[in-house]
Amino acid sequence: MVQLRKWVVQMNAANNKVQMLHDLLKKEIEAGTYKQGEKLPSVRDMAVSYNLNKSTAVAALATLANEGLVRTEAGRGAFVLGKREPKQIAMLYYVDAAPFRVETELLRHLHKSMGEDYFLSLHDTTQNYPVFRDKIVSLVRSGVKGIIAIPPKGYIPTQEDVDVLNDTISDRVPLVFVIRNIEGVNADYYSMNLDTGIQKAVAHLATSGKRHIALIEHDSRKCIEEELAGMETACRNLGILINPRYILQYDYNDLEVLKQKLRQILEEIDAIIAPDNLLCSLQELLRNSGKAIPEELSVVGINDVVSPFFYPPLTSIHFPVEAIGFSAMNTMMMRIEKSMPPEKIRRNFVPELIIRET
Repeated sequence: MVQLRKWVVQMNAANNKVQMLHDLLKKEIEAGTYKQGEKLPSVRDMAVSYNLNKSTAVAALATLANEGLVRTEAGRGAFVLGKREPKQIAMLYYVDAAPFRVETELLRHLHKSMGEDYFLSLHDTTQNYPVFRDKIVSLVRSGVKGIIAIPPKGYIPTQEDVDVLNDTISDRVPLVFVIRNIEGVNADYYSMNLDTGIQKAVAHLATSGKRHIALIEHDSRKCIEEELAGMETACRNLGILINPRYILQYDYNDLEVLKQKLRQILEEIDAIIAPDNLLCSLQELLRNSGKAIPEELSVVGINDVVSPFFYPPLTSIHFPVEAIGFSAMNTMMMRIEKSMPPEKIRRNFVPELIIRET
Protein backbone atom coordinates (compact mmCIF):
# COMPACT_ATOMS: atom_id res chain seq x y z
CA MET A 1 0.00 0.00 0.00
CA VAL A 2 2.86 2.39 0.90
CA GLN A 3 4.55 1.58 -2.42
CA LEU A 4 1.28 2.29 -4.28
CA ARG A 5 0.88 5.69 -2.59
CA LYS A 6 4.48 6.57 -3.49
CA TRP A 7 3.83 5.60 -7.11
CA VAL A 8 0.66 7.76 -7.24
CA VAL A 9 2.57 10.77 -5.84
CA GLN A 10 5.29 10.28 -8.43
CA MET A 11 2.75 10.02 -11.27
CA ASN A 12 0.92 13.18 -10.15
CA ALA A 13 4.21 15.04 -9.97
CA ALA A 14 5.16 13.93 -13.49
CA ASN A 15 1.74 14.94 -14.87
CA ASN A 16 2.03 18.34 -13.20
CA LYS A 17 5.43 18.93 -14.83
CA VAL A 18 4.01 18.04 -18.25
CA GLN A 19 1.15 20.50 -17.72
CA MET A 20 3.48 23.23 -16.50
CA LEU A 21 5.80 22.90 -19.52
CA HIS A 22 2.80 22.72 -21.86
CA ASP A 23 1.31 25.91 -20.37
CA LEU A 24 4.63 27.75 -20.56
CA LEU A 25 5.22 26.85 -24.23
CA LYS A 26 1.62 27.62 -25.17
CA LYS A 27 1.84 31.03 -23.52
CA GLU A 28 5.07 31.84 -25.39
CA ILE A 29 3.56 30.72 -28.72
CA GLU A 30 0.43 32.84 -28.19
CA ALA A 31 2.57 35.82 -27.12
CA GLY A 32 4.62 35.57 -30.33
CA THR A 33 7.88 34.56 -28.66
CA TYR A 34 7.95 31.72 -31.19
CA LYS A 35 6.67 32.77 -34.64
CA GLN A 36 4.77 30.70 -37.20
CA GLY A 37 7.11 28.14 -38.77
CA GLU A 38 9.78 28.66 -36.12
CA LYS A 39 11.37 25.61 -34.52
CA LEU A 40 10.95 25.14 -30.79
CA PRO A 41 13.93 24.17 -28.61
CA SER A 42 14.81 20.48 -28.93
CA VAL A 43 13.61 17.92 -26.40
CA ARG A 44 17.19 17.68 -25.07
CA ASP A 45 17.52 21.46 -24.71
CA MET A 46 14.17 21.76 -22.92
CA ALA A 47 15.07 18.93 -20.57
CA VAL A 48 18.34 20.70 -19.68
CA SER A 49 16.88 24.22 -19.49
CA TYR A 50 13.94 23.28 -17.27
CA ASN A 51 15.61 20.42 -15.38
CA LEU A 52 13.10 17.86 -16.67
CA ASN A 53 13.14 14.34 -18.04
CA LYS A 54 13.09 14.08 -21.83
CA SER A 55 9.81 12.11 -21.57
CA THR A 56 8.20 15.14 -19.90
CA ALA A 57 9.20 17.39 -22.80
CA VAL A 58 7.97 14.82 -25.35
CA ALA A 59 4.59 14.59 -23.58
CA ALA A 60 4.19 18.37 -23.47
CA LEU A 61 4.96 18.67 -27.21
CA ALA A 62 2.51 15.88 -28.00
CA THR A 63 -0.24 17.77 -26.20
CA LEU A 64 0.57 20.96 -28.13
CA ALA A 65 0.48 18.97 -31.37
CA ASN A 66 -2.96 17.55 -30.50
CA GLU A 67 -4.18 21.11 -29.95
CA GLY A 68 -2.94 22.11 -33.41
CA LEU A 69 -0.35 24.57 -32.10
CA VAL A 70 2.75 22.70 -33.31
CA ARG A 71 3.67 19.97 -35.74
CA THR A 72 6.38 17.45 -34.93
CA GLU A 73 8.70 15.97 -37.54
CA ALA A 74 10.78 12.88 -36.78
CA GLY A 75 14.44 13.77 -36.57
CA ARG A 76 13.82 17.50 -37.03
CA GLY A 77 11.81 18.67 -34.02
CA ALA A 78 8.64 20.66 -33.34
CA PHE A 79 7.53 23.67 -35.42
CA VAL A 80 4.97 26.36 -34.59
CA LEU A 81 1.84 26.29 -36.72
CA GLY A 82 -0.11 29.37 -37.75
CA LYS A 83 -3.17 30.42 -35.81
CA ARG A 84 -6.11 28.26 -36.87
CA GLU A 85 -9.02 30.16 -38.34
CA PRO A 86 -12.35 29.18 -36.74
CA LYS A 87 -14.74 27.29 -38.97
CA GLN A 88 -18.03 28.96 -39.87
CA ILE A 89 -21.32 27.18 -39.18
CA ALA A 90 -24.30 29.10 -40.55
CA MET A 91 -27.65 29.10 -38.75
CA LEU A 92 -30.72 29.86 -40.88
CA TYR A 93 -33.85 30.86 -38.99
CA TYR A 94 -36.56 33.52 -38.80
CA VAL A 95 -34.88 36.42 -37.00
CA ASP A 96 -38.20 38.16 -36.19
CA ALA A 97 -39.39 35.17 -34.17
CA ALA A 98 -40.72 36.36 -30.83
CA PRO A 99 -38.19 36.18 -27.94
CA PHE A 100 -40.49 33.76 -26.11
CA ARG A 101 -40.26 31.04 -28.74
CA VAL A 102 -38.38 27.78 -29.05
CA GLU A 103 -36.03 29.22 -31.69
CA THR A 104 -34.45 31.58 -29.15
CA GLU A 105 -33.76 28.80 -26.65
CA LEU A 106 -32.46 26.54 -29.42
CA LEU A 107 -29.89 29.14 -30.50
CA ARG A 108 -28.60 29.33 -26.95
CA HIS A 109 -28.06 25.56 -26.74
CA LEU A 110 -26.47 25.39 -30.21
CA HIS A 111 -23.96 28.05 -29.20
CA LYS A 112 -23.35 26.38 -25.83
CA SER A 113 -22.56 23.06 -27.55
CA MET A 114 -20.21 24.52 -30.18
CA GLY A 115 -16.48 23.74 -30.07
CA GLU A 116 -13.79 26.41 -29.73
CA ASP A 117 -12.72 25.97 -33.36
CA TYR A 118 -16.10 27.12 -34.70
CA PHE A 119 -18.25 30.22 -34.83
CA LEU A 120 -21.98 30.55 -35.52
CA SER A 121 -23.26 33.09 -38.04
CA LEU A 122 -26.98 33.95 -38.10
CA HIS A 123 -28.99 34.41 -41.29
CA ASP A 124 -32.59 35.60 -41.56
CA THR A 125 -34.83 33.65 -43.95
CA THR A 126 -37.79 36.05 -43.41
CA GLN A 127 -39.91 32.86 -43.30
CA ASN A 128 -39.68 32.84 -47.09
CA TYR A 129 -38.65 29.71 -48.99
CA PRO A 130 -36.93 31.37 -52.01
CA VAL A 131 -34.87 33.45 -49.54
CA PHE A 132 -34.08 30.29 -47.56
CA ARG A 133 -32.96 28.41 -50.70
CA ASP A 134 -30.87 31.31 -52.04
CA LYS A 135 -29.16 31.73 -48.64
CA ILE A 136 -28.05 28.10 -48.71
CA VAL A 137 -26.72 28.45 -52.27
CA SER A 138 -24.77 31.64 -51.46
CA LEU A 139 -23.38 30.22 -48.20
CA VAL A 140 -22.09 27.10 -49.93
CA ARG A 141 -20.42 29.24 -52.59
CA SER A 142 -18.83 31.40 -49.88
CA GLY A 143 -17.08 28.38 -48.35
CA VAL A 144 -19.15 27.88 -45.20
CA LYS A 145 -18.23 24.64 -43.42
CA GLY A 146 -21.75 23.60 -42.40
CA ILE A 147 -25.37 24.78 -42.24
CA ILE A 148 -27.96 24.26 -39.49
CA ALA A 149 -31.39 25.41 -40.62
CA ILE A 150 -35.01 25.76 -39.56
CA PRO A 151 -36.97 25.47 -42.84
CA PRO A 152 -39.72 28.08 -43.33
CA LYS A 153 -43.17 26.94 -42.26
CA GLY A 154 -46.21 26.93 -44.49
CA TYR A 155 -44.40 26.11 -47.74
CA ILE A 156 -44.30 22.63 -49.27
CA PRO A 157 -41.17 22.40 -51.45
CA THR A 158 -41.50 20.91 -54.93
CA GLN A 159 -39.29 18.12 -56.21
CA GLU A 160 -37.35 20.78 -58.12
CA ASP A 161 -36.71 22.62 -54.83
CA VAL A 162 -35.45 19.39 -53.26
CA ASP A 163 -33.18 18.68 -56.23
CA VAL A 164 -31.69 22.19 -56.10
CA LEU A 165 -30.79 21.78 -52.41
CA ASN A 166 -29.31 18.32 -52.92
CA ASP A 167 -27.28 19.48 -55.92
CA THR A 168 -26.07 22.50 -53.96
CA ILE A 169 -24.88 20.75 -50.81
CA SER A 170 -23.92 17.44 -52.47
CA ASP A 171 -21.04 16.01 -50.40
CA ARG A 172 -19.43 19.43 -49.96
CA VAL A 173 -21.30 20.95 -47.02
CA PRO A 174 -23.16 19.10 -44.26
CA LEU A 175 -26.74 20.25 -43.64
CA VAL A 176 -28.74 19.68 -40.44
CA PHE A 177 -32.43 20.57 -40.16
CA VAL A 178 -33.96 21.32 -36.76
CA ILE A 179 -37.62 21.66 -35.68
CA ARG A 180 -38.90 21.19 -39.25
CA ASN A 181 -37.72 18.93 -42.06
CA ILE A 182 -37.77 18.97 -45.86
CA GLU A 183 -38.44 15.44 -47.07
CA GLY A 184 -36.03 14.16 -49.68
CA VAL A 185 -33.18 16.54 -48.83
CA ASN A 186 -29.93 14.82 -47.90
CA ALA A 187 -29.72 16.26 -44.38
CA ASP A 188 -29.70 15.17 -40.76
CA TYR A 189 -32.82 16.11 -38.81
CA TYR A 190 -33.71 16.64 -35.14
CA SER A 191 -37.05 17.67 -33.71
CA MET A 192 -39.73 16.81 -31.12
CA ASN A 193 -42.34 14.05 -31.34
CA LEU A 194 -45.34 16.24 -30.53
CA ASP A 195 -47.71 13.34 -31.25
CA THR A 196 -46.41 11.53 -28.15
CA GLY A 197 -46.39 14.77 -26.16
CA ILE A 198 -50.07 15.39 -26.84
CA GLN A 199 -50.91 11.80 -25.89
CA LYS A 200 -49.13 12.27 -22.55
CA ALA A 201 -51.00 15.51 -21.90
CA VAL A 202 -54.44 14.08 -22.71
CA ALA A 203 -53.78 10.98 -20.60
CA HIS A 204 -52.77 13.18 -17.66
CA LEU A 205 -55.88 15.36 -18.04
CA ALA A 206 -58.06 12.25 -18.15
CA THR A 207 -56.72 11.09 -14.76
CA SER A 208 -58.28 14.20 -13.20
CA GLY A 209 -61.59 13.58 -14.95
CA LYS A 210 -61.18 16.07 -17.81
CA ARG A 211 -62.97 14.91 -20.96
CA HIS A 212 -63.95 18.09 -22.80
CA ILE A 213 -60.52 19.08 -24.07
CA ALA A 214 -59.84 21.96 -26.45
CA LEU A 215 -56.74 22.18 -28.63
CA ILE A 216 -55.39 25.36 -30.20
CA GLU A 217 -53.24 24.33 -33.15
CA HIS A 218 -49.68 25.46 -33.74
CA ASP A 219 -48.67 27.59 -36.70
CA SER A 220 -46.70 24.98 -38.64
CA ARG A 221 -47.88 22.03 -40.71
CA LYS A 222 -45.60 19.52 -38.96
CA CYS A 223 -46.85 20.47 -35.49
CA ILE A 224 -50.50 20.54 -36.55
CA GLU A 225 -50.29 17.06 -38.09
CA GLU A 226 -48.64 15.64 -34.97
CA GLU A 227 -51.02 17.45 -32.60
CA LEU A 228 -54.09 16.10 -34.36
CA ALA A 229 -52.63 12.58 -34.59
CA GLY A 230 -51.77 12.57 -30.89
CA MET A 231 -55.19 13.94 -29.93
CA GLU A 232 -56.98 11.32 -32.02
CA THR A 233 -54.91 8.42 -30.65
CA ALA A 234 -55.21 9.49 -27.01
CA CYS A 235 -58.95 10.17 -27.17
CA ARG A 236 -59.62 6.88 -28.94
CA ASN A 237 -57.61 4.94 -26.34
CA LEU A 238 -59.36 6.72 -23.45
CA GLY A 239 -62.88 6.66 -24.88
CA ILE A 240 -63.07 10.46 -25.14
CA LEU A 241 -65.11 11.99 -27.93
CA ILE A 242 -63.43 14.76 -29.92
CA ASN A 243 -65.69 17.72 -30.53
CA PRO A 244 -64.58 19.44 -33.78
CA ARG A 245 -65.64 22.79 -32.28
CA TYR A 246 -62.91 22.37 -29.66
CA ILE A 247 -60.13 22.22 -32.26
CA LEU A 248 -59.25 25.86 -32.87
CA GLN A 249 -57.11 27.21 -35.66
CA TYR A 250 -55.23 30.40 -34.97
CA ASP A 251 -54.23 33.14 -37.35
CA TYR A 252 -51.11 34.50 -35.62
CA ASN A 253 -51.89 37.93 -37.05
CA ASP A 254 -55.30 38.17 -35.37
CA LEU A 255 -55.49 37.24 -31.70
CA GLU A 256 -58.94 38.81 -31.29
CA VAL A 257 -60.53 36.30 -33.67
CA LEU A 258 -59.14 33.42 -31.59
CA LYS A 259 -60.38 35.02 -28.37
CA GLN A 260 -63.86 35.22 -29.83
CA LYS A 261 -63.78 31.53 -30.83
CA LEU A 262 -62.53 30.57 -27.36
CA ARG A 263 -65.27 32.56 -25.60
CA GLN A 264 -67.86 30.55 -27.49
CA ILE A 265 -66.67 27.23 -26.01
CA LEU A 266 -65.25 28.22 -22.60
CA GLU A 267 -68.43 27.25 -20.76
CA GLU A 268 -68.31 23.76 -22.28
CA ILE A 269 -64.64 22.76 -21.97
CA ASP A 270 -62.77 21.62 -18.88
CA ALA A 271 -59.22 21.60 -20.33
CA ILE A 272 -57.18 23.38 -22.98
CA ILE A 273 -53.88 22.52 -24.70
CA ALA A 274 -52.05 25.25 -26.63
CA PRO A 275 -48.61 26.77 -27.34
CA ASP A 276 -47.43 28.33 -24.09
CA ASN A 277 -46.60 31.76 -25.55
CA LEU A 278 -50.16 31.92 -26.85
CA LEU A 279 -51.60 30.89 -23.48
CA CYS A 280 -49.76 33.80 -21.89
CA SER A 281 -51.58 36.12 -24.30
CA LEU A 282 -54.88 34.48 -23.29
CA GLN A 283 -54.31 34.63 -19.52
CA GLU A 284 -56.71 37.49 -18.87
CA LEU A 285 -59.49 35.83 -20.85
CA LEU A 286 -59.03 32.51 -19.03
CA ARG A 287 -58.94 34.17 -15.61
CA ASN A 288 -62.09 36.19 -16.33
CA SER A 289 -63.97 33.11 -17.48
CA GLY A 290 -65.10 32.46 -13.93
CA LYS A 291 -63.58 28.98 -13.98
CA ALA A 292 -61.08 27.99 -11.31
CA ILE A 293 -57.72 26.71 -12.59
CA PRO A 294 -57.16 23.76 -12.52
CA GLU A 295 -60.30 22.51 -10.71
CA GLU A 296 -62.73 23.60 -13.43
CA LEU A 297 -60.31 24.35 -16.26
CA SER A 298 -56.96 22.59 -16.65
CA VAL A 299 -54.35 24.25 -18.87
CA VAL A 300 -51.41 22.55 -20.63
CA GLY A 301 -48.81 24.49 -22.58
CA ILE A 302 -46.65 23.28 -25.45
CA ASN A 303 -42.91 24.14 -25.53
CA ASP A 304 -42.32 25.14 -21.87
CA VAL A 305 -40.53 28.35 -22.84
CA VAL A 306 -42.65 30.89 -20.97
CA SER A 307 -44.22 28.81 -18.17
CA PRO A 308 -42.82 31.16 -15.45
CA PHE A 309 -44.93 33.98 -16.93
CA PHE A 310 -48.23 32.13 -16.47
CA TYR A 311 -50.07 32.02 -13.16
CA PRO A 312 -50.44 29.53 -11.67
CA PRO A 313 -47.27 27.84 -13.05
CA LEU A 314 -48.05 26.12 -16.32
CA THR A 315 -48.06 22.36 -16.82
CA SER A 316 -46.17 21.94 -20.10
CA ILE A 317 -45.07 19.60 -22.85
CA HIS A 318 -41.37 20.44 -22.70
CA PHE A 319 -39.75 21.04 -26.08
CA PRO A 320 -36.36 19.25 -25.77
CA VAL A 321 -34.29 22.22 -26.98
CA GLU A 322 -31.20 21.18 -25.05
CA ALA A 323 -31.13 17.66 -26.55
CA ILE A 324 -31.89 18.98 -30.05
CA GLY A 325 -29.31 21.78 -29.83
CA PHE A 326 -26.58 19.48 -28.51
CA SER A 327 -27.34 16.71 -31.04
CA ALA A 328 -27.55 19.07 -34.01
CA MET A 329 -24.28 20.84 -33.18
CA ASN A 330 -22.44 17.65 -32.26
CA THR A 331 -23.58 16.01 -35.52
CA MET A 332 -22.54 19.09 -37.50
CA MET A 333 -19.03 19.19 -36.02
CA MET A 334 -18.56 15.44 -36.59
CA ARG A 335 -19.76 15.81 -40.19
CA ILE A 336 -17.29 18.65 -40.78
CA GLU A 337 -14.47 16.58 -39.28
CA LYS A 338 -15.68 13.52 -41.24
CA SER A 339 -15.74 11.40 -38.09
CA MET A 340 -19.14 9.72 -38.40
CA PRO A 341 -20.81 7.31 -40.86
CA PRO A 342 -22.45 8.88 -43.96
CA GLU A 343 -25.95 7.61 -43.12
CA LYS A 344 -28.18 10.54 -42.16
CA ILE A 345 -29.81 10.75 -38.74
CA ARG A 346 -33.56 11.37 -38.34
CA ARG A 347 -34.63 11.73 -34.73
CA ASN A 348 -37.77 13.06 -33.06
CA PHE A 349 -37.12 13.33 -29.32
CA VAL A 350 -39.97 12.27 -27.03
CA PRO A 351 -40.90 15.29 -24.89
CA GLU A 352 -41.35 15.25 -21.14
CA LEU A 353 -44.66 16.36 -19.62
CA ILE A 354 -43.77 18.66 -16.72
CA ILE A 355 -46.57 18.68 -14.16
CA ARG A 356 -47.11 21.99 -12.41
CA GLU A 357 -50.21 23.69 -10.97
CA THR A 358 -52.48 24.18 -13.98
